[in-house]
Amino acid sequence: MARLKIALAVMICCIMRSAAIFAGSETSNKEPNQMAPDWLCARQPIKASQIPKKDYQYLVQWLDSHAKLPQDYIVHLFDTYQVVIFGESHNVKEHKDFVIDLIPRLYHEAGIRCIGWEFSRYTDNKRLDGLVSGDMFDKEAALRFARNQFAHEFNSKEHWDIIEAIWELNRSLKHGQQKMRLIGLDMDWNAPKFHIVIKTKSQDSPEFQEVLKEVIWKRDATMAEQVEKEIIEKGQKGLVFVGRCHDFTHHKFPPNINFGRDIMGNLLYKKYGDRVFQVWLSSGFLLPIEDVMKLREHRPCGFNLYESPFANILTPPNWGDAPNVPLSNVARGFIYFGPSANFHRNTPIKGFVTKEMFEQYKEYYEIDFGRSFNSAEEVDEYLQQHRFPRPSK
Repeated sequence: MARLKIALAVMICCIMRSAAIFAGSETSNKEPNQMAPDWLCARQPIKASQIPKKDYQYLVQWLDSHAKLPQDYIVHLFDTYQVVIFGESHNVKEHKDFVIDLIPRLYHEAGIRCIGWEFSRYTDNKRLDGLVSGDMFDKEAALRFARNQFAHEFNSKEHWDIIEAIWELNRSLKHGQQKMRLIGLDMDWNAPKFHIVIKTKSQDSPEFQEVLKEVIWKRDATMAEQVEKEIIEKGQKGLVFVGRCHDFTHHKFPPNINFGRDIMGNLLYKKYGDRVFQVWLSSGFLLPIEDVMKLREHRPCGFNLYESPFANILTPPNWGDAPNVPLSNVARGFIYFGPSANFHRNTPIKGFVTKEMFEQYKEYYEIDFGRSFNSAEEVDEYLQQHRFPRPSK
């Protein structure tokens, strides 16, 4: 019976392709000339290891026919969607560089007037607005702002370079043109206290239960509320730049993963549907996409993953956030930058940790890093070496 179903699915696939060619549709000329594999026509979840290597050529042909250059792909998404969410890896430099390079096109071609990000508190948005809209760019003020956000969590030059990139765009605008806003989405939470508790207290302790209730279960709802308030309700188009696990629109954590907490992207999608779209920025996790890209000489590209032959390929069973989940659930769109072995770690800001920060957060640094420190310089040197691990090859 199973073989009969597959045979029927293949027959339907062939009939549909023949009909499209006969009709002379514009897209028919772009379709792969190789017949779709049986596993694809069956439209059932499949493990990456079950896909025959001989079928990779079909996947290459599909990408050649449908994928766009990464920036073009993103710009055109805003023809359809009001909000596009980027899920980044915090340690991958290329993810921040892509956003920085994209900013002029986002404004002038896609009509973006607001970028929301995870990396600062929404209660500090007035200060942030002053940094991106001032007559001169104040690097010292930007560094002070960065130090004030969640201790050392994002002592990454590339994250904070986004502030200056938006300021440069705004400086280039003509008189009367609306400036681009950069807004923090995160809530005002005590990151040092949070990390101390989760590393020193048992999950059934009152302290752990407090951070579970006040931080873990609230952060994503807060970020979703800020996107709604600052972008959607204002009728603007916006890019939202957050870390992995805040971006998923079509995946929800079960109770046994990440405490079953809400996901910002999922909350927004449930309320606003197809006004919201999510894009995964590649970092080497999604197979066999990486293997297929080798056959395309690692050319960067962007495409709608949920409409692609990769949609029903399952994530690895040991992937903590979404084991055995179809790729289309964790990535609606996909940007491929190149082989992950060539990626770079973020650049930690030298001198980021001040004497005042060391005195205030000494316990936090020692618990979080599992070693003792005698000075701000020691913490800073440690961060230079260890804060952002080299992306996985």
